[in-house]
Amino acid sequence: MEIKHPRRILVLGRSDGDISRVAHDATDLTGSAPTPDPSTGSLAGASHEWTLKTSYYTAVIPIWIDEITDVDAWKAEFLKPEAKEVVDALGAWIYCFDSKKQELGDEVTIPEVVEKTMKAVSDVVERACGMMWDGTRLAVDLTPSNKDKSTVVAEELCLDLGFEYVHIEATGKNEYGEKLGLERAKEALEANEWSASSLEDDDEDGIGGLDDEQAQMNAELWGLKASLLDPDNEGDEDEGSALQIEGMEQMMSQLMAIKETTAGMPENERKRYAARAVDDLMKNFD
Repeated sequence: MEIKHPRRILVLGRSDGDISRVAHDATDLTGSAPTPDPSTGSLAGASHEWTLKTSYYTAVIPIWIDEITDVDAWKAEFLKPEAKEVVDALGAWIYCFDSKKQELGDEVTIPEVVEKTMKAVSDVVERACGMMWDGTRLAVDLTPSNKDKSTVVAEELCLDLGFEYVHIEATGKNEYGEKLGLERAKEALEANEWSASSLEDDDEDGIGGLDDEQAQMNAELWGLKASLLDPDNEGDEDEGSALQIEGMEQMMSQLMAIKETTAGMPENERKRYAARAVDDLMKNFD
């Protein structure tokens, strides 16, 4: 199946070296390198493409590149209403960093500014797309001295912020048999959901994808939350609030179960199953 209008990848990094490494290493990931601005030599604002071919789909993924010089200023810009359309168009964020430190010890450490940047990205995504955003976030470590160190602490910290830690120069597999380095980054991106809209994937029977149903469910959840916060809500407040909270938690739990069940299915089968399952779920909560 060809995904005709896929979501984008946004690659982020500092202007003082990180992004130039991305240009160098992108050849190993995408087969070619992005082209800097001929007048400035900067990659900020540059675009690139990556042709993905798997057993389930083919897609030409647009890649956008942006430099971060001030985390707070960058976050403020991306939290503006007019930036929501850009954030909505993204299916993956790749944050590249180099700690620039040759630290002693056997454990990879995550600098404070790197942690702050990942937190800013997570806040931007959550604000624009909600808690149920279905995409990939990778934290790519470019620090040469880190490649032979333990990454357990770094992985846990990145995971807490919604990112998967990847060292650019790592090779082979870890103790769990999982790929490392660029091979792992490629694997994660290939498994990502790239369809920009469920409309292009509707089948002949008119069955929509999970995205539309999930939006409907989000509206229901916000309705529940609004009623909890409504000071004019009549009736037994304790009993009513408890029942509504229980219903919201149950709905979210079942939604996650549907997403997990369909994760390994081919695209068309996944959307057909998910649409019907979520439709049944919504009827139960009417």
